[in-house]
Amino acid sequence: MSRLSRSVAIEVPAERVFPYVDDIRNLARHMSEGRSMPMMGSKLKLEIMTPEPTGVGAVYRYSGRMMGLTIDFSETVTKYVAGREKVWRTIGKPELLIIAGYEMRVLIEPVSPTSSRLTISIDYELPRAGIWRALGWALAGAYSRWCLTSMVEGSKLDLERGPSP
Repeated sequence: MSRLSRSVAIEVPAERVFPYVDDIRNLARHMSEGRSMPMMGSKLKLEIMTPEPTGVGAVYRYSGRMMGLTIDFSETVTKYVAGREKVWRTIGKPELLIIAGYEMRVLIEPVSPTSSRLTISIDYELPRAGIWRALGWALAGAYSRWCLTSMVEGSKLDLERGPSP
């Protein structure tokens, strides 16, 4: 397992940060809305599979194609401390390319009454064999750093900007 983490100070109280990052649609925006270079011009469809979109047991599914190859994986929330922490991991047999599976964690820490620290981390496994293992070894770290940076910086920007008029 490899672990990466990114943190950012946000000039918004923790009680406003957690609901934003708890909504998987906000954190997954970098994979589901844009057509970025790290996604090779692709985007994934995000589905919330459970009636409750958050809390332990919530399930999310991503599907799509990248470079003509199928991407299809689900994740479930395994730990949930409202207002502070959320952990989720891939389940089943994820169809991913450069990683085999992962666990992610979001942690919100109050810094002052008007600011907080957001930390997002990922623990990931490389594919077990073949060309995908070699590609994972070469690309998984850079891709994971891009994902984490997109999530923390996008959250900071959206939260500090505030609601649109």
